[in-house]
Amino acid sequence: MEQVDLSVVIPVYKTPMERLLRALKSTAGLTVPHETVVVFDGEPSVDLIKMVDGYANGSDSTVRHIVITHAGLSGARNAGIRASAGTWITFLDADDEIIPSGMHSLVAYGNEHGCQLVQGGYTKQMSNSYERCMLAHESQLFRSPGVPGFLRTIFLVDYGTSTAWSKIFLRSFLIEHGVFFDETLPIEDTPFMFDAVVHMSCIGFMPVNCYRYYRNDDSLVTSFRKDYARRITTYLLEFKKRIDVLNDWAVTAAFEQYIVFYLLLIMLHYVFNPANGWDAHKQHDEFDCLVQSEPYRHALVHADCRQFSPSKRFTAFAVRHHMFHLMKLICAFRNQQLH
Repeated sequence: MEQVDLSVVIPVYKTPMERLLRALKSTAGLTVPHETVVVFDGEPSVDLIKMVDGYANGSDSTVRHIVITHAGLSGARNAGIRASAGTWITFLDADDEIIPSGMHSLVAYGNEHGCQLVQGGYTKQMSNSYERCMLAHESQLFRSPGVPGFLRTIFLVDYGTSTAWSKIFLRSFLIEHGVFFDETLPIEDTPFMFDAVVHMSCIGFMPVNCYRYYRNDDSLVTSFRKDYARRITTYLLEFKKRIDVLNDWAVTAAFEQYIVFYLLLIMLHYVFNPANGWDAHKQHDEFDCLVQSEPYRHALVHADCRQFSPSKRFTAFAVRHHMFHLMKLICAFRNQQLH
């Protein structure tokens, strides 16, 4: 069997055919020896299977698929890790694209420097605009004892480090250290990145675009979910156990920023979500309950949010100082944008 340099894992669950086809076309542009592993998370439609098989038999013979019992995104990615054969592995959401030239650069850099992970940049594509997300403007190599410096960046949401995509992982390292996605948590990527990086001794970064993320209207949290705040709070408290065991003050400080960021999301998608039907009194009660409860109360006091974008800093200031009415206006404006 020919050596596979890069495995591209694409989890698929009720993905529109045209979006999956776009993702497959992007992997077909890879010129390094590669494979594309489509993981159907649950029995797919006959038309979708036919499309993937037809594409594999025609346009790109490196494409293959497996079908698993529905297990969610984490379960599908884990199945992809186990089924892959590549030296390196990368994750591609079914409605996004990889950029082959950028992926080539990551593979070459990782091989040259003996990395276990190489990160690139990505483009966030909106309907009428786009945004580039990049850790730095120059290549960087993080070797022990400097790896904790990279670990801290996974909690700084504007750097693109927390996502599982836009980077390549040494597959043998993941298998050897038992690093898989935690299927018990509602947020997949950041815990996976944390669990991987804490074991690593060499991580690379290249300022090349290697991924295009499409921000689709149907992927935004616009509907009201009654358990949203509870699920996020439980997730953060569970994640905090990992942070406490590490006992690194700088990582702890970065995690406090991460908690504040998620509190802002809860305010937007839960407290001030127009779909919840709450009156101002109910909103105020929920607002007060959150800012006075853990882990948010501690994080609001101690988090250094200067690495947030200006808009996030302003929003964090409003929450930190319990400015209910200002926060309501901010979320009303943001919800109008989302809808």
